[in-house]
Amino acid sequence: MLPVEKADRLEYILDFGWEILLQRIVTGRTKINKEASMQLHLSTIIHGLGDLLCVNPGEHFSIELESKYDRSNIDIVCSLDDIRAAVELKCFRKSSNRATDLDMYDAHKDISRLRSFSDFQVKKFICLTDYPYYVSGTHSGHASCVSIGHGKTYFGGTEIIPTWIGRWKDKSRDKHIPVQRDLEFAWIENAGWYYLNLKL
Repeated sequence: MLPVEKADRLEYILDFGWEILLQRIVTGRTKINKEASMQLHLSTIIHGLGDLLCVNPGEHFSIELESKYDRSNIDIVCSLDDIRAAVELKCFRKSSNRATDLDMYDAHKDISRLRSFSDFQVKKFICLTDYPYYVSGTHSGHASCVSIGHGKTYFGGTEIIPTWIGRWKDKSRDKHIPVQRDLEFAWIENAGWYYLNLKL
């Protein structure tokens, strides 16, 4: 059954859109090489679904990419009339040879930001990777303090404190990240791809 309440329907649009994109990625129909392509493909699907699921007279769906909010950008902002959703995306490809500890820090930062937003009724964090290390690897050293591994839990009222503070010239990731409410990472695997779809 299609949800009647607008907030529920907006969340349904986001979740259904993500499932469509994921299946297209898994089958190879859609190629994802980094976050920007994931953002483009997902927003295209969401735009179509959102317009299709305006089922009542006068309803309006809108979507915006890189929307300015609170001195930084949100990857996707969409609205069903006056009900708003904020979506942050992360895409970690093994082939990119990224610094995994910094990737995980950035994931925590996005989650914390989303949770602090008061102007959105729906908030989603979606992360996709083809690198099992993020999911089931042994996160030691600097990675241990920012792990997003499967089953990892952080309790509300605590802080994530990077162990590298003061050691690097770039200080942009030296800040503590507050954990507003309990947070558990539960990854789902599909044909060698792993993803998080967190409702915040």
